[in-house]
Amino acid sequence: MAISTPAYSADTHASAEDLETAALMYLKSRVAQLTGDSRGTALHATPASEQVKETLRADSAAIDVRREKLRSANGGHSRGEVTVSDMQISTSGKTATVKLTENTTLFYARTTPGSPEAEQYQLRHTLTYTLEGSQWVLSHDAPDIRVGDLAPDTYPSTAGTVPSKAVPSSKKLSSTSRPRTTSQGTVPDKSSPTYRAPGNSTLAYDYGAMTRYALQYWSNYNPNYRTYGGEGGDCTNFLSQIVKAGGWAGTGSWPGENRTLPDQWYYGHEGNWTTTYTWAAAENWYWFASPFNSGRTEPLDYIWEMGVSDVLQIDFDRNDNISHSMFVTGRDGSGQNADELYMTYHSTNTLNKRLSSIIAATPDAWFYAHRT
Repeated sequence: MAISTPAYSADTHASAEDLETAALMYLKSRVAQLTGDSRGTALHATPASEQVKETLRADSAAIDVRREKLRSANGGHSRGEVTVSDMQISTSGKTATVKLTENTTLFYARTTPGSPEAEQYQLRHTLTYTLEGSQWVLSHDAPDIRVGDLAPDTYPSTAGTVPSKAVPSSKKLSSTSRPRTTSQGTVPDKSSPTYRAPGNSTLAYDYGAMTRYALQYWSNYNPNYRTYGGEGGDCTNFLSQIVKAGGWAGTGSWPGENRTLPDQWYYGHEGNWTTTYTWAAAENWYWFASPFNSGRTEPLDYIWEMGVSDVLQIDFDRNDNISHSMFVTGRDGSGQNADELYMTYHSTNTLNKRLSSIIAATPDAWFYAHRT
């Protein structure tokens, strides 16, 4: 852990250790609130300014609601573990700023043999503390959660509110229900040499390479690619890297092709202006991958028909502009409809989050499932 070491004066009682301890205990309290662990410090009891105390009381209530929704959906979490890294501390008088990365593991209360036992997430924070007497109290928490990101359950969703008159979708929606079916079909075995990608009778992609890439780079970003921040985050940039690792070939190149066209898909190392919209924007990726253009994916009627290495996209506020992209890295059940699916994505960096948890958190969203 890299911690900066500013000069501290004796009269402020400031120390890096005190601030690190305060920050870690605060993050642990949010996790304890979600898992229902009564051994930790309650979130609303965090030493904080009066304004932040009011916010924490509201957060406590919201996390309680989320905890019960997750327990109803899949059993929720039994416990959590939190560490921090990349910590930087700076002080000015009686104010301290703590920048750090939260690394949290949330263990599932109910598990299936051979399936992930926990989800993990990584979240960057900027915490501000004020010295009151001899104690540092939290005066602001700015987690790096942006428009279009899927916030962890310790921070109840920041996705947009569904408008009262949502626009009709111009795309093929995938149902979140679990259909009753008499079919004895199974999810396709993409490791079989006879399996062929949608829309192509000859090409076989390396789906194992896709999954390995997602597991390798979900938190440790590949330095060969830029990171996309701001609204929408890095989720679709990461998804494009994943499918490219499995054999998706670029279509077109800069400067010869118009990078705004939906039938072009390529990454330009020279900068954002040399990369197609379809590479890093969720809505544009949908139109390139779907049968409307390349046909590299097949839309599915139900999200539970997905298998490992398939793709799910979400429109949080149902404005017909996709907000977020995710990749399937785990599946429970061998039938046509999964018992559970595990999603991995960037923004925020998340590994093996249960799809049932995502639905519980965003029940009014529109979902678009792709067979790759």
